[in-house]
Amino acid sequence: MISDHEDIGIGSFACAFGDVECKPENIPDFEALWESVSFGVDYAEMGCRTYRKMSDPVEDYVVDAVRRTLQAGGATAANVGHLVFATSDPTLALLPPDFAGRVLLALGLDDCVPHVVSFQRCCSSLTALRHGEGLFADPDVTHVVVVALDFIPQDRDRVRSYAMFGDAAVSCLLTRTGPGLVRLLSSGVKMDPEGLLGRDTFISRKNVADRTLAAVLRAGGRRPGQLTKVFAANLYKPLTLFNATSVGLRPDTLHFADTLATYGHCGNADWMINLVDYHERFGIRSGETYLAQSLAPGFYACGLLEGSAQ
Repeated sequence: MISDHEDIGIGSFACAFGDVECKPENIPDFEALWESVSFGVDYAEMGCRTYRKMSDPVEDYVVDAVRRTLQAGGATAANVGHLVFATSDPTLALLPPDFAGRVLLALGLDDCVPHVVSFQRCCSSLTALRHGEGLFADPDVTHVVVVALDFIPQDRDRVRSYAMFGDAAVSCLLTRTGPGLVRLLSSGVKMDPEGLLGRDTFISRKNVADRTLAAVLRAGGRRPGQLTKVFAANLYKPLTLFNATSVGLRPDTLHFADTLATYGHCGNADWMINLVDYHERFGIRSGETYLAQSLAPGFYACGLLEGSAQ
């Protein structure tokens, strides 16, 4: 599940969050909902104070994000050969059958092939990134857009085990014509069958994370101590820090707490949101190594990124 890539630049990230700011405690029966899925843990330790909700059709947010990505990357619609959507399984079932067509027509992408990557839950976007790079095997491809999106129509459904879901669409541009913000050194995703059956344990989750992370670091020629930052999933804060320690990642390298507080868990878009937030605050630096990480019941995925010259 590890990929070796030519130096394709990845950059021009754009986030489109739900436009309505909400507080979890305003969801009807919130305390009872949280208690039913949280196994007695205190919600205050979750770290999520607000979340964002989409009030318009999801394609409007996708179009907004992609349009800003193209503008930032200096790409025209005619340059884009492929548009890769990534979303979690429940969201995929909610998309209208003409969703891709609506997005392509709104953006004027008349010669662009749509793709969708799903069925890996919140890990889908890292597979989509690898898939997007693979499309450059065609020498005529110069630009590929990858979009991660997740949204929840019913507020009660946002309350999940160790997670509070928000809505977002995030896009980025892959190009062979420039260095981008980062490049992908290696990536991988592996499956935990026990998680798919709802029988995952700490041991089974740690095992799949250990195997994936070790393979990705080995393929990228890096050690855990060389990671500048880890862009983690926006899950229950104490659990996220514990899981990081259990696989040899230093908790102080994780970047997620502030975006978790503001936006909640935006499904498979989290690592992209956290990369954007980190870059705006501190800057991605050329030559430094970063880890994008996603996890879900049954899956663990990560991608090793290196900062590029700007």
